[in-house]
Amino acid sequence: MNFIGEKCVACGIEFKNGDDIVVCPECGSPHHRACYKAMNSCANSALHGTDECWHSSSETGPEDKPEKKKFVICPACHFPNALAEENCIRCGYSLADADGESEDDTEAGFGIPRPYLGFNPDEDMGGSPLRDVSDFVRTNTIYYIPIFKRMKDTGRSISFNLISFIFPPIYFANRRMWFWAMLSLIVSVLLSMPLAVSYLIADGGIETSYSVFPADVIQKIYENRRVLATLIDVCNIADLVIRLAFCLFSNKLYFRFVLKSLRKLRSHCSGELTRAEISQAGGIKLVNALLVVVLSLALTFAAMYATFTLLMMTL
Repeated sequence: MNFIGEKCVACGIEFKNGDDIVVCPECGSPHHRACYKAMNSCANSALHGTDECWHSSSETGPEDKPEKKKFVICPACHFPNALAEENCIRCGYSLADADGESEDDTEAGFGIPRPYLGFNPDEDMGGSPLRDVSDFVRTNTIYYIPIFKRMKDTGRSISFNLISFIFPPIYFANRRMWFWAMLSLIVSVLLSMPLAVSYLIADGGIETSYSVFPADVIQKIYENRRVLATLIDVCNIADLVIRLAFCLFSNKLYFRFVLKSLRKLRSHCSGELTRAEISQAGGIKLVNALLVVVLSLALTFAAMYATFTLLMMTL
């Protein structure tokens, strides 16, 4: 039977596509699986042992009484709570707003309430409550908050972040972590210099290089191309190791940055921090990512010029 549009006999909420539905084998009453587990029995147990059974809305007449709502679903973690509860017994979220969720509180693309993801919003994450950490992260909390909580609970620092492996400066700049963005950018450019120099002495490239750099310098580099090739291999290995380190520890660095930023915000705020103030200070900033790309190009040209200036002075 298709239960889409019918209501759960426990919480009174209509079933939607993808809902996990459990049907009582005795009376045929449909439940959300979470509601059935919470009650550990059928919500229509009064029908058991009688000749009556559950009827769909298309079978009931206008004289039938509406189903009585026996549970309220938490808008933050979707846990069914008794009607007498004021706060969710699972995550502590206020059930006063259980009938609706604002668009601002929903993780884009997932339809999952953003703030707490089933965790206690008042839990201390290292000097700041989880709700403040979530508001500061603002985007992709469905990924970061469970990782931050696991780090806080277990003390582990290692997790996997693919973006920080591919281009660490863009990741750190996008998350407003300018110290690590500039450090990773400088290291990345310096390690790429041997490879950039090798392009100037590649087959067919020597002649074109003469017009920009002195011929004797280019020729000297070409004569020591084997040493340069070894240096390239060493720099490539070092770059890979550094990228792996950022991949494994960037989330820990970001967690520390979030806590440090929240402490700094409180020190500069005379009153209580509002959610809007925290969100404005955190989140991502795509302009930073574009800026670090421009800085990368400028720093690369500057490093190339400095490298050949040094070579002309020493060779």
